[in-house]
Amino acid sequence: MTIDKSSRYERDIKKLIKSHTLSREAIEATEQLFIKDPLSPSLRYHQIKCKKDKNRYSITVPNTQYRILITVIGSEAYFNTILNHKSYDRINKDC
Repeated sequence: MTIDKSSRYERDIKKLIKSHTLSREAIEATEQLFIKDPLSPSLRYHQIKCKKDKNRYSITVPNTQYRILITVIGSEAYFNTILNHKSYDRINKDC
């Protein structure tokens, strides 16, 4: 599986690293684990029911409250955003 990162995802990463909320190593380890084994239990990979985006999935950054929203089309995964659980609930509420 290949990964494509959106500009919003990159901007969110920079903001989280600058505020010392998450480390770059933790995020990169999550991305690499997703490439090697998307069904790893530590990622909690699951589909989100969404009318606007039928291919929306979520993975967890292990041992944190942060989620990565992705869109999977074929063998390509588009990383859309990384956010905490409160924002995650707000975004997916009216999806």
